[in-house]
Amino acid sequence: MNRLILYILLFSSVSDLRSAPIKIGLFNSNQVTSVVISAWNGALTLSANDGDFEYIIDDGQAIFATLREGLITLNDAHGHFGSFQSLSVQGSDSSVIVRLRPASPQIEARNYEDLIIMTAENNRIRIINHIDPVKYIAAVVEAETGTRQTAEFYKAKAIICRTYLFANLERHQHEGFHLCDEVHCQAHKGQSRNSEILSAVRSTDNIVIIDPQTSKPILAAYHSNCGGITELAQNVWQSSLPYFVPVVDPYCSNSPNARWQRRIPLDEWINYLIRKGYTPNPDVAVDFYFQQLTRTNDYKIGNISIPFRQLRTDWNLRSTFFSISIEDGAVMLNGRGFGHGVGLCQEGAMEMARRGFKYHEIINYYYKDVRLATFENEE
Repeated sequence: MNRLILYILLFSSVSDLRSAPIKIGLFNSNQVTSVVISAWNGALTLSANDGDFEYIIDDGQAIFATLREGLITLNDAHGHFGSFQSLSVQGSDSSVIVRLRPASPQIEARNYEDLIIMTAENNRIRIINHIDPVKYIAAVVEAETGTRQTAEFYKAKAIICRTYLFANLERHQHEGFHLCDEVHCQAHKGQSRNSEILSAVRSTDNIVIIDPQTSKPILAAYHSNCGGITELAQNVWQSSLPYFVPVVDPYCSNSPNARWQRRIPLDEWINYLIRKGYTPNPDVAVDFYFQQLTRTNDYKIGNISIPFRQLRTDWNLRSTFFSISIEDGAVMLNGRGFGHGVGLCQEGAMEMARRGFKYHEIINYYYKDVRLATFENEE
């Protein structure tokens, strides 16, 4: 294992990296204007006005935080007790959970660890979780992959999630946090209490994947299922990265997301093509058939060419890896895989782990010519 001192964006030293909390924007795609705060497994301390106001939320008690006239108004079952620009909520010790249930819009309650900061801004309540990196990575692994996988898969996934985190710390810097809780960053749906996941995160603590050419963490992209072969990065993001090359993957072929099908009425398909610039020729029979045996960039028909990534977006498809045929007067899209296809195929990696592959073998199978490295304090 190569040893490496990593100075990561937004942190002044490796010591900061290991000890400073990660800031995660919660419910970021929702315009939350009301949220119920409650305590579990102990009491919470709610502070506002830089500590001038404090309130203890007892175990099982609920506080209602609602945006009104640009401030966060707080109420309990007995009435109103203050309006504030910002507030913080934290447990009396590390075992106490902050339970949040957005009421507007209505979202299922989630349990969070460490510190929650709420701020009234831009007609919403901005909610940020300041959380220890180990707890955050465990939460991401569970949210992204569930709780019934093998130890080696969880180890690989923990390293990938940690690498992705440290490679993307500036992604939401302009909004005051590092990453959000949505899948375009990494899914974070609250506390992980799974002992196998926590063990995998701790046993691989400080390990990241680096690009030997730059000595920086790679952009550790991953997806659900590649459909048998992973995708070039430039076909998705129009930028090339040396560790993202097509990888033939026989391990995901029998997984739940390996294949999909979509039926589209023929007239809808033709009208779509016309909107994209296709010019029908009544004197020429059109063959809509297209077979994609390996991943290609464009669907070519008549006088136009449409990128498969555009087709995926326009029709809300599971992947860009599909073939086209006509059956009973309809266009049939027969697809493979789920997701953008770049980097690690999660269902393939799960199968590799079940077959006995170790976490480093799984990582090096999907990310080419990379190295695993640890960061440590500089003496």
